[in-house]
Amino acid sequence: MTDGDFDASDFADFDSNDFGSDYTAPKPDKPERPGPSLPFSVDGVDLQTPPGFVGEIADWIDGQCRYKRRNLSVATAIVSVGNIGGLRHVDARDGVTANMMAFCVAASATGKEAVQQAMAELHRAAGLGGAMQGAIKSEQEIMRNLIEHQPAFYLVDEVGILLGKIRNAQKKGGAAYLEGVFGSIMSAYSKASTHLLLGGDIKRELRKIYGSALARAKDDGDAPTIARAERMLGMIDNGLERPFLSLVGFTTPSTFDGIMDGETATQGFVGRSIIVTEKDINPEARAGFKRLPLSDGLQHQLAALYNGGTFDVMQRGSARIEHYGDMTDVETAPDADQMLLDVATWLHGYADDMGEHTGEASVAMIRRSYEMIAKISFILGIPGGVRTADHVRWAFAYVKHEIDAKIALVFANDNAKDRPEESIAARLMSFIDPEKGCTIAVLANRIRMKPAAILPILQKMKASGMVDEVTKGRKWKGKPVTVWVPV
Repeated sequence: MTDGDFDASDFADFDSNDFGSDYTAPKPDKPERPGPSLPFSVDGVDLQTPPGFVGEIADWIDGQCRYKRRNLSVATAIVSVGNIGGLRHVDARDGVTANMMAFCVAASATGKEAVQQAMAELHRAAGLGGAMQGAIKSEQEIMRNLIEHQPAFYLVDEVGILLGKIRNAQKKGGAAYLEGVFGSIMSAYSKASTHLLLGGDIKRELRKIYGSALARAKDDGDAPTIARAERMLGMIDNGLERPFLSLVGFTTPSTFDGIMDGETATQGFVGRSIIVTEKDINPEARAGFKRLPLSDGLQHQLAALYNGGTFDVMQRGSARIEHYGDMTDVETAPDADQMLLDVATWLHGYADDMGEHTGEASVAMIRRSYEMIAKISFILGIPGGVRTADHVRWAFAYVKHEIDAKIALVFANDNAKDRPEESIAARLMSFIDPEKGCTIAVLANRIRMKPAAILPILQKMKASGMVDEVTKGRKWKGKPVTVWVPV
């Protein structure tokens, strides 16, 4: 089969045949592949187990889920620890901030809600519940949220629908307010270490509000309120000091995968986010499932991260969640410092290599990946106060895996017409569950093509060392059942 040998008869709707969710496919030996050498070894790195305290939080989040949602648990653990520790800790090496953006993609009815609720409980335990936001409505509301509290932690369900509306608005025109929303998000997101300027209408409104508050506080002799009102009045002209905006969006593959083209991926909002996907669309329920309670030890650690090393429940009663005092430095160990230098050099070469094969969008995504590696390794180092070599190694392996998956999805969408066979191969790889594998019937159903049309592509992928075909050891209609697994 060559590029362009597809016609309408190759595409159809199929009912998937589920051959059992309790099966774990054997993993064949991984052959050596050509390509640029990594800057350092990542052998033994478990992407589902972050080192240190973040790993403990990922375990707890996963323990709230009736179905195994480990990829989502890891991503939300990273963002949660970054949110909770980010107001009081600073990266002494690069000055990166701990606010992150992430998209969590999983099929409907597979446990996204449990992950979302677990993340919310972690923030409440740390005393940050008031800064959580569940929806994105307008750019004015975004600014008001950041005025009310220094941080704004967005946990947004069905964010793929919103992204789709923005994508259509960009292509067809109209709904300019949606583009303004994400412009405001990106503006605030990138100002976490500096100031966010305010518009004239908001300035005038704030002068009235805090001018009156200051006058009342002086009459009452309320020193804390006087200090807060004077600080807010000072921010009117100088801008909001160190606004801390993060976002985790939950969505399904059907509403998200199709909008991930080159234009979307290279824009700041998606391009500077991590995207994690649960490929198992039919996860098995855990036997005797019971949610893990949040232990007193974890609650104290979370609160101490926010309160600068002490567990102070009085902080929770503050009218405005904020911290403008001294920051705690997170240092970088010498070997970790050298590894980050090596990562920056390697990413430049990797961008050149991938740009030749997959286009300009890949270059933009890879160039932005250093910031994500620096942020994640910084977050891993916050609980202990030092970014170590293990933190850099894990963050690099994690972001490299995420970037490669993102590039494959973008390539599949951008090249569906010009390079159909390669596009289909990339899409097939995005569907194959690394633990359970995937039957050709399920792949045909998900990609909406006939098995006979995708079988030659799978065979070429096998010859290239991308996938392997493994027999399940049971039969379906008298024939041995096989699954395709990534190599």
